[in-house]
Amino acid sequence: MAAPAVLEVALRQGRSSPRIDVSPTVTGQRAWRLPARRHVWPSAAKREIILPGQFGEETRTVNQPSADVTIIGGGIIGSALAWELTARNITVALYDRREIGREATWASAGIISPPGERHGSRSQLALDAFRRYPALIAEAQELSGIAVGYNPTGQLNLGEDLHAEQFATDARWLAEHGIPAELLDAQAIREREPAVLERYTHGILVPGSGSVLLGQLARALARVAQRRGATIYEHCRVEGVVVERGRATAIRTFDGTRPAGTLVIAAGAWSRMLGDSIDLPSPTYPVRGQMLALADPPVPIRSVLSAGLGYLVPRADGTIAVGATEEHTSGFDDRVTPAGLAELAGIISNLAPSLAQGRFIGAWAGLRPGSDDGELIVGRAPHLENVWLATGHYRSGALLAPATAGLLAESIATGHTVAGLAAFDPARFVR
Repeated sequence: MAAPAVLEVALRQGRSSPRIDVSPTVTGQRAWRLPARRHVWPSAAKREIILPGQFGEETRTVNQPSADVTIIGGGIIGSALAWELTARNITVALYDRREIGREATWASAGIISPPGERHGSRSQLALDAFRRYPALIAEAQELSGIAVGYNPTGQLNLGEDLHAEQFATDARWLAEHGIPAELLDAQAIREREPAVLERYTHGILVPGSGSVLLGQLARALARVAQRRGATIYEHCRVEGVVVERGRATAIRTFDGTRPAGTLVIAAGAWSRMLGDSIDLPSPTYPVRGQMLALADPPVPIRSVLSAGLGYLVPRADGTIAVGATEEHTSGFDDRVTPAGLAELAGIISNLAPSLAQGRFIGAWAGLRPGSDDGELIVGRAPHLENVWLATGHYRSGALLAPATAGLLAESIATGHTVAGLAAFDPARFVR
């Protein structure tokens, strides 16, 4: 079989470190990577925070006035929320333990497609987010000057004869919600995507779908929020929350406490740790997802291709992302593993085997925030009137971020949880 060649090359080209770390790129742009310099924390009596990376070299003293809203977590959810809040003239302080847009956000495939579910609050949230995305991406790129690698290729979901009826139902449902979709037979699939395995005889194409470099989008949103007055703290781990009389009054960082007004915990798989420190139910856990990237395939692909949990994502620069594993027992281990690479090679073999002859670029892993009941955890924290949660998005963070942030910002601004978030209320975990 051709696919194991990818695994062989991956293991041969892998560095001595078990994590092969490759930054996504944008056509015509320099690849965004971690800053090479080390960050030095001043030891003078007047301690300062140095803002690294794209967020400038200015300094901020730790005793500056608190923002209206403090957000813990600078992934796509936290950055989108900072964007939404600052658009409402609400001041924001955004903290991240690494750089803005790292962790699960950076590792994501960034697929933007309609929801797979057809019922319930999550479906409505996903429809809302999908409709928001084109305008959000255009505005974020224009206002930030950061290219986000948006590639509106369409997405082709592949199936066999037994999937034909389901695809027809899906197409009707999408049409009812104003989303064009096209049913393809075996010949039409081969005409559009000649690399696809011949076993697939039915497909549903959604032309409005595509992908984005999610880490770049998070940085673009945070950059605009900063220009509207938000303060960004990178490499600043929040170690705990101070609670007094049923309210969060401060956060604990490496150099002491900092006052907090309204507090939002959007720390992805790390949200549980912060919640546990203040007896707040935020039952998230890390789910490792490994991916790899290829270039120069013998037969290019035009669309995002998916079947089951596997997918191939063509990037604007001509590379192809392959994903993803789904590992619920990895803990906080974000290394790339031989077993993970073998599974990714199998995804290639199952979708478009000729891609195994492409050039292996590298592999990476991220830790998605799963939740104990498999549902989002978004809303006001029980028993703490000024604390909100925004976590548990698992594989849906890329798609759901705009709607989650918009509805949560509205809830924070008004002080009342909007109806669209009721199903995700954290209070459901209180016994």
